[in-house]
Amino acid sequence: MPRVRILHVGWGFSPWRPGGLIFYAEDLMAAQAARGHSVTYLLSGRHYPLIGGPRVRRWRRDAVSMVEVVNPPIAVGLERGTRTPERDTEEPRLERIFRRVLEDERPDVVHVQELLGHPSSILEIAREAGVPVVMTLQDYFPLCATVRLFDSDGQVCLRRDVGADCAARNSEAPPDASHLARHTLHFELGRAKARVPGLRRASFAPLRPLVEPAVRRLARPPERPGAAGHAGVAGDFQRRRELNVARLGAVDLLLAQSTRVEEIYRALGVESESLRTLHLTLAHVSGISPRAPRGPTRLTFATPGGLIGPSKGSELMLETLERLHAAGYGGSFELVVLGPVHPSARARLARFPEAEPAGEYDRWELDRLLARVDVGIMPSMWEEAYGFAGLELLAKGIPVVANRIGGMVDYVREGETGWLNGSRSAEEMAAILMRLIDDPGEVAERSRGVLAARKELIKPFERHVGEIEAAYREAIDRVT
Repeated sequence: MPRVRILHVGWGFSPWRPGGLIFYAEDLMAAQAARGHSVTYLLSGRHYPLIGGPRVRRWRRDAVSMVEVVNPPIAVGLERGTRTPERDTEEPRLERIFRRVLEDERPDVVHVQELLGHPSSILEIAREAGVPVVMTLQDYFPLCATVRLFDSDGQVCLRRDVGADCAARNSEAPPDASHLARHTLHFELGRAKARVPGLRRASFAPLRPLVEPAVRRLARPPERPGAAGHAGVAGDFQRRRELNVARLGAVDLLLAQSTRVEEIYRALGVESESLRTLHLTLAHVSGISPRAPRGPTRLTFATPGGLIGPSKGSELMLETLERLHAAGYGGSFELVVLGPVHPSARARLARFPEAEPAGEYDRWELDRLLARVDVGIMPSMWEEAYGFAGLELLAKGIPVVANRIGGMVDYVREGETGWLNGSRSAEEMAAILMRLIDDPGEVAERSRGVLAARKELIKPFERHVGEIEAAYREAIDRVT
């Protein structure tokens, strides 16, 4: 593809923000820059106390030009949601910044990685400027202010009339950006420690009495109440959904991360011929070396991110462990817990000697970390958009037990690459694991199935970059 100017739009950067979505965006931008394209990333970014905003800070990450909006007026609450849904659709200050970046960068294509921290009005602004837009659908934020597509009862929400329920679901949203300011200050202190040899082992705990008052000064009362049952707020949430759906329908090319993501967006009203499924991947995945299936052995399970929180399956995993112990399977297996453990799960997890909390890990070390693992577990309870962790396991030749939900069913195939928990219950999950513990030969058989399907499932990242370039060409052709 001839050299083009690409403007990516998203929220945050690593390591300030962890996770597969930001890893994907950064891997893609780095690969595009290496191919000679001009790459700019407009990000809604860090929050600092004691300074005004929004402010634009320009910096570089290798060959990628970073345009960071510091102290943006949209305070991202992730699963806690928002008290100001109207800002997710229109925000004049961020709209002015987006227009200015379009003028400065003159992109040939805008690639929206996500709308977190940005108003969806930028989609219309780009179209009015005649710039083609490609958007990857890697979560459900345009449909759901709490991202995971859960309703106020904690169930998967596929309704179209969402206003009142969204008001209830978002009623515990942060009132301001102080949580992000605290996160930013801890991030900056960590960077300072890493840069100064004498401070690497120092503790900043004594500074908390000085830091926290500064953080609190950033806090502002919410402009609107956002309480459950408030008619005005319910209307704002309903308008947010409907306006976002309409705007998505006008995007030049929508790339859903899995078949389930495409199904959900279509079911909830996105009527667009340009919406299609394109499986994404990460730069390190194809570099994970597959290993040969093992013979009968004491099984080692691993759950990457499965204890991060309830939506990722922490409650399901804990109840599954309790059932395994109650059935007399304690001590007959090992469980490696990769990633952080939610505070509510730490005490319960400590009761199980088989569980080994491995903590935070570098994704480039996964090839080594997964070498002793026989079976992966993906216990997510939400409509997981795809689940890069499942791909990492399969790349190693490890079959996966997953809930039958979300994008995981695109690669966890019953009888071939793993086992599906159709009920998403701890009872069925425990039954599957007990059967595997009793018959490790079944695990070896599935491992052979994973290796046979590896070429199909594990896409080289360079090939994926080519797929994105083809998407850009298509979007550009549609506009011109």
